[in-house]
Amino acid sequence: MKHSPSIKGSFVALVVFLVGCHSAQYTEGVRKENYNHLEISLMRDVEDGRLDMPFEQACLIASGVDTGKKMQAYLTKINLLISRINHETDINRTSDSLTKAEIIFDWLQKNANEGVYNDCYDFRDTLNLKVGNCLSYAIRFTIICRHFGVGIKNVFIPGHIYNILTSNGQTRYFEHTHSDGIVKNADKGHPQKKMMRDEELIAEIFLYKARNANNDMNYEESCKYCRWALMCNPHDNRAVILLLDNYIAKKNYEVAFQYLNDYLSLHPDDKKYFKNIYALLQRLYKKEDDKI
Repeated sequence: MKHSPSIKGSFVALVVFLVGCHSAQYTEGVRKENYNHLEISLMRDVEDGRLDMPFEQACLIASGVDTGKKMQAYLTKINLLISRINHETDINRTSDSLTKAEIIFDWLQKNANEGVYNDCYDFRDTLNLKVGNCLSYAIRFTIICRHFGVGIKNVFIPGHIYNILTSNGQTRYFEHTHSDGIVKNADKGHPQKKMMRDEELIAEIFLYKARNANNDMNYEESCKYCRWALMCNPHDNRAVILLLDNYIAKKNYEVAFQYLNDYLSLHPDDKKYFKNIYALLQRLYKKEDDKI
């Protein structure tokens, strides 16, 4: 079968985004995509699987902030929220983390939540328009809580994110998408719930962008964001599924098969889950090969 330059580039991207290699291969991966300097800084930061830059900056870059001037403008918006909470609440009169978290949550609900929209993942919209979904609202809450020394955690269940805080033997849950702010019992006890790392929250932003690009049939753009999501969270098979869908839509079965094959070599426990799509891609790959 013919091997085009795009396949080589895809393999470079695969190694960079799924394994986390360095230097020459990493630089080659950057050249294949037209990233701005802030995106490159984020890529290099999470290359080792750990986020070192400030969380709020990473969220803004993932959402689309592409210049230092814009970054400073959004950081100013965050600082303004913090300043208002300082001046409009009694948060500085307590040292209790649970009380602080509740003060922050209540203030945001009353003063900075104008609506919940399922696809409003963009952190910029949450700062500009006071709208969001479970992801963007949880990100804002996390950033502000941390400023006040509150170690809030983000909880993921399929299709949803909420916050949790445990302090001095007590636990509080925070739900941003229900008017009463109460996390459902089913969500609290969901068998697939997990605590999220900051890198995984960044990955969720990229996954939203990848889905939207896929829906618009912008498959190359969707592939880019899938790889970004996998770089931040290499164990998320949702991004792999979407990546495969993009390549299948482009009838690039060879690259799709190679991506899946390499992913399964790193995640053998997922072989059963991908059994049918693996067999399909294998047949399509062989069919294309037979034409040559």
